[in-house]
Amino acid sequence: MSTGHRHPRDTRTLATQGAGALAIALIVNLTLGWIALSQNLVESTEFFHYPGIVVWTLLGMAGATVVYGVLTRRSATPDRTFVRIAAVVLVLSFIPDIGLALFTESVTTSEAIGLMILHVPPAVVAVLVLPERPLGR
Repeated sequence: MSTGHRHPRDTRTLATQGAGALAIALIVNLTLGWIALSQNLVESTEFFHYPGIVVWTLLGMAGATVVYGVLTRRSATPDRTFVRIAAVVLVLSFIPDIGLALFTESVTTSEAIGLMILHVPPAVVAVLVLPERPLGR
């Protein structure tokens, strides 16, 4: 009879999955950034630039990997819990970008929207790659 508890994910396996997820998210985000910048879809670029895209994608994926690793050790339902946390964090991650648009004169609406869009691929990749059962199913 299964209690729903899983064995903690091996650190090396989790690190490998996290690195793979990071690579996918970086490719997607850098491609989106290139499209936005090369097609002039973003009117200002004070915050929307390649180094920022790389740093924030790296931090997001590292955070997601650590959170999932902790959940595999402490939660009876790590996949489902991780997907819920990822959804909440994604929504909350829009707040700073909205704040930039509202309170920083040099940040245009298109830049803020572009930044918010860049939060989505890492979240989607994280919930597809890290859990044992993608999307927590």
